[in-house]
Amino acid sequence: MLVRRDPDLARGRTRRGVPRGRGDLAWSPQLEREPASDSASEGRQPRAEPGPRRRARAARQAERREGLSARHARRSAGPLLRRRPRHARLGSGRPGVLRRSAPLTPPRRRDDDVARLRETVADLERQLHELSRVARLVNERHDLATVSERIAEGVLGLLEVHSSAIRLLQPDASLTAIALGGRAKEYPSNRDTVPAGVGLVGRAAVEGRPMWTEDIRTDPRFQMTPQMHERNAAVGIVAGLAVPLRVTGRVIGVLSVGSPTPRAFTEAEIALLQSFADQAAVAINNAQTQQVLATQAERLRILHEIDQALIAQQAPEAIAEAVVRPLRELLGIPRVIVNIFDITAGQVQWLAAAGRHRVYAGPDIRYSLQLAGNVDALSRGEPQIIDVGALPPSAEAEALLASGVRVYMVVPMIAGGELIGSISLGAAAEPFPPEQVGIAREAAAQLAIAITQARLLERVKRQAAELEQRVAERTRELSAATAEADRANQAKSEFLSRMSHELRTPLNAILGFAQLLELDAESSEQQESVGQILRAGRHLLGLINEILDISRIEAGRLQLSLEPVPVHETIRQAIDLVQPSAVDAHVTVRSDAIDARLHVLADRQRLQQVLLNLLSNGVKYNRESGAVTVLCVEVAGGRLRIDVTDTGQGIAADKLERLFTPFDRLGAESSAVEGTGLGLALSKSLLEAMGGTLHVQSEVGVGCTFSLDLALVPGPSERVPPAAARPPEVTEMRPREPQKILYIEDNLSNLALVEGILARRPGTTVLSAMQGRVGVNLARDHQPALILLDRHLPDIPGEEVFRLLRADERTRDIPVIVLSADAMSSRMRQFLDGGVRAYLTKPLDVPALLAAIDETLREEARLDPS
Repeated sequence: MLVRRDPDLARGRTRRGVPRGRGDLAWSPQLEREPASDSASEGRQPRAEPGPRRRARAARQAERREGLSARHARRSAGPLLRRRPRHARLGSGRPGVLRRSAPLTPPRRRDDDVARLRETVADLERQLHELSRVARLVNERHDLATVSERIAEGVLGLLEVHSSAIRLLQPDASLTAIALGGRAKEYPSNRDTVPAGVGLVGRAAVEGRPMWTEDIRTDPRFQMTPQMHERNAAVGIVAGLAVPLRVTGRVIGVLSVGSPTPRAFTEAEIALLQSFADQAAVAINNAQTQQVLATQAERLRILHEIDQALIAQQAPEAIAEAVVRPLRELLGIPRVIVNIFDITAGQVQWLAAAGRHRVYAGPDIRYSLQLAGNVDALSRGEPQIIDVGALPPSAEAEALLASGVRVYMVVPMIAGGELIGSISLGAAAEPFPPEQVGIAREAAAQLAIAITQARLLERVKRQAAELEQRVAERTRELSAATAEADRANQAKSEFLSRMSHELRTPLNAILGFAQLLELDAESSEQQESVGQILRAGRHLLGLINEILDISRIEAGRLQLSLEPVPVHETIRQAIDLVQPSAVDAHVTVRSDAIDARLHVLADRQRLQQVLLNLLSNGVKYNRESGAVTVLCVEVAGGRLRIDVTDTGQGIAADKLERLFTPFDRLGAESSAVEGTGLGLALSKSLLEAMGGTLHVQSEVGVGCTFSLDLALVPGPSERVPPAAARPPEVTEMRPREPQKILYIEDNLSNLALVEGILARRPGTTVLSAMQGRVGVNLARDHQPALILLDRHLPDIPGEEVFRLLRADERTRDIPVIVLSADAMSSRMRQFLDGGVRAYLTKPLDVPALLAAIDETLREEARLDPS
C-alpha cells in the first residue's frame, strides 16, 4: 500500500472523481496541528472532512461488515487521527490522516485496514482519557499523595508499561519517590531515593530531557548503584523511559516508566509521555503549593495559639502546659517536654509534657542533667540528639524506651545569654528534619523569653508581696505612731490653748487695769510703778506668744500670707519700734540707703517680727555707745540678703550651734538682760516657713552679724490712693441715747475691766451676761448696738452663742466682737469667716479695744443714719 502526502488535503480540499473505497492512503499535516474534535459539535468544518451523510453511510457499511454497533461505527468513521497508527509507520513519525485516493486494495485488506484503524482510535481514545484525567487534576484540589498516586497509576495504561514512579528533586539534587505505580510498589522501600545524576532517572533530572533505554541491564550509558540493580531486578524492570517534570522551565522531578521486556520507545511515545509529564508537573506543583499553604496556615494557627498562651499565662508552669500540646501537634511527633535547668544542682526540672505516653506527671519531677546531653553545647545554642539506647542504665532511660521513644532532641532555651532550660522532642527512630528543628528552636526562643519574664514577674510579685507586708507592718507601726503623735499634738494643742487661756485671762486683768491706772496716774512715781507692771506683763505676754508660735510651726499649722513686702518700709518701721529702747541703751540704730523698689516674698507681720527680734537683740546685747547697722545686698539666684550687725561682745564659735536652740540663753547666768531664749529659734523657723534662711557670723570682742535672705519679687503696680480718686463720704454720727453694749463673759475681773474701759465713753451702757444662753436672751430683748463675746463660757461655747445670734432675725444684724484668751489662728479664722467684726486676744490692748468699738459703732451709724 502506497502512503503519500496529499496536497489537496494539506490545503483543506478533497479530491473529487476518485472512486470511494479505492486508491492510495494519503496523509495530511493540517490535522497534525489541530486537536481532534467531534465534527458534529464543531459546526462548519474544512472541506477535507466528510459530511454527515458520508459518515453515516460509512458507518452503516462498517456495521454490516463487522457486525458492530452503530455507535462504534460512527466513532471509527471519523477521519481525525492524533497519533500515528501502529500499522502505518510514517517517515517522520508524525500522526496523519489516512484516506483512500484510489481503489488499489482488495476488500479483505480493506477490512484489515479498518480493524487496525479502529485499534488505533481506541489507543488514541485511551491516551486522550489519561491526558484529560491529568488535566483535571490541575484544577482540582487534592493533597500531594492523592495527585501523585493517580498520575503514577494513570501512566501505566498510557504506554502499556508495568511500573511507574514519580520522584521529586531534593535540595541535594537527589530524587525521592513520592508515588509508585504497578510493579514498582514492590520496591523494598517506598522512600526510594536516586542519587544525583545516577541512572536513567538521575540523568533525566540533571540534563532536563527525556532518557530511555531498551535494556537497562546492558546499556553502558547509565551507571547504577548496587541497590538500584537489586531493586530493578526484584521488580523486573528491563526497558525504561524517564522524562523530567517541569514547571515554567524548572525541573522539579522525574516521571519514569518501566517494561519487563526489552523495548524501543518511539519518538511519539516519548513525546506523549513528556506531554503527560508536563501536565502532571503542573498538577503536582499545584498540590505542593496547596500543601505548603495549608501547612503554613496550620503552622501560623498553632504559632498564634502558642503566642496567645505565652501572653495569657503568667506562671512558668502554666506557660509550659499551654505550649506543649500545640507544639507537639505542629511538629507531628510523639512527645514534647519543657524542662528547666538547675545548673548548680546538676538537675533538670520537668515543667510540662504532652504525648501519647506520659512518663512523669507534675512539675516536681527532677532528674540528672546528663540526660540533656552536652551542657556546654546547649549553652552555645546547639541542639543535642540523644540516642536513648546509648544512655547509661537508669530508670528514666527504661521509662523512655517503654514509652516508645528511641531518640530525642534537646533544643536549648536561652534568655539573656543564659541557658535556662530546654524543649525535648521525642521520636521513635527517624531523624528530625530541618523544618522541625527550626520550629523547635523558634518555640524555644519564645518560651525562654516568656518563662524568664514569668519567673521575673513571680519574683517581683513575691518581692512586692513581701514589701507590701513590710509596708503594711510599717504602716501599722507608723499609723500607731502617728495616732500617738496626733494624740500628743492634740494634747499639746489643748494644753497650749488652755495655757494661753489660763495665762491670758489673769494677764488681761493685770495689763488692762494697769493701762487704766496709767491713764489716771497723777504722779511720776505712780507712772513708773504702772510702767513696771506693764513691762512685766508684756514680757510675760511675749513669752506666751512665742511659745504658741513655735508650737504652731512644729505642728505645721502656722498660717502665713505671703505677698510682695516693701523692704525699705518694713525695715524703717522695725527701726522706729526699737528706737526708744536703743536711746535708753545709748545704742545707735541705722540703715544704709535701701532702694525703695525692693520687695521680697514674705508675710509682712512675721518679717517685721523677725527684724524686730534681731534689732532688739542687737540693742540689748550691745555695749554702751555701740551701734546696730542694717544692710541690704542683692545676691545670686534672685534673692536679697539683709544683714543686721551689732558691735557687742560677740559669741564664741563653739557656742554658735546653741544659738537657735529654744530656751537656751547663752550667758544668761552672767547677764542681767531679760529674755526667753525663744526669739532666735522662732525667727529662724519663721524665715524657713517663708522660704528664707537665717545665718550668723560672730567674732568675740567685735560683734555679730545675723543674715537673713528671702526671694526678690516684683513690687505691686502703682495705685491711685482712694483719697485722690474720690474723697470718702463723711456721715455725721448721731449716737443713740444711750448706746447699749452687751458683754457676754463669765470672768468677773474681765467684766470689771471692760466696764471700766467703756465708762470712759459717755452715753454707753454695759449689759453683762455670765452665761451664753442668758446673753442670747438679753440680746433679743434689749437689741444692743454691739455685742462683746468670750469663747469660753460655762454653759455653751462662744461659737454656739454666735450661731444662735445669727439664726434669730432679731439679733442677726447686731455686730459682734470676740474677746478671747484663745490666740490660736484657726479659732480666729473660724470666727472671722463666720462674720464677726473683730477678734481681739487677751490680754486686751485698751486703745485697740476702744478703736475697734468706735469703728464698729461708726460703721453701724453710717449704715443706719436714723
